[in-house]
Amino acid sequence: MATPQNPTNPTGAVRSLMTELGKGAFWAVLIRGILAVLFGILLLVAPAAMAVALGIWVGAWLIVDGVFEITHALQARKQNLSWGWELAAGIAYVIGGVIIMIVPLTFAVMGGTVILLMMASGMLIRGILSVASKSFKGWSKALGVLDIIFGVIMFIVVFSNPGAALLALVWIIAIYTIVFGIFLIVMAFVGRSHTKQAFGND
Repeated sequence: MATPQNPTNPTGAVRSLMTELGKGAFWAVLIRGILAVLFGILLLVAPAAMAVALGIWVGAWLIVDGVFEITHALQARKQNLSWGWELAAGIAYVIGGVIIMIVPLTFAVMGGTVILLMMASGMLIRGILSVASKSFKGWSKALGVLDIIFGVIMFIVVFSNPGAALLALVWIIAIYTIVFGIFLIVMAFVGRSHTKQAFGND
């Protein structure tokens, strides 16, 4: 029986595949990390500009989505299908998107305020349930009390000085994003290093 001149090398194939995957994962994770760091820095340096950009993006998305809704409703009408509510929703999306694009900063401020109020409500509800529950004892009860205290403080700050509360929220998001981006960058290089150690350099 003749021996093949170029036998298949499963180990080499796996090594090549893992190396290529390692390279691809490295660049994907690295780029995500760099973008996250840049986004966090932009939030710290120019929060108002970022808020305007976010508002414009949301407004544009609503307009495009509304146009698609209207188009689909008109097509449904031609086919004698239900179309009234879909048409109304599409028109509402377009109107809402136009308004947001006209006053993007106002939208961002209102959206941030809603987020803060939701966070405060969540902390308050969680704290009350923790304190009231018979299943939680000791430190769990203490954490519930802290949730209630911080929830009340957040409500007071949001209603008394919403600007300061929003700025604090922006700073928290920016710092978290930067730290998360740095973590991704480090993880990318560590992952590539492990890949090289396991399968060697190409």
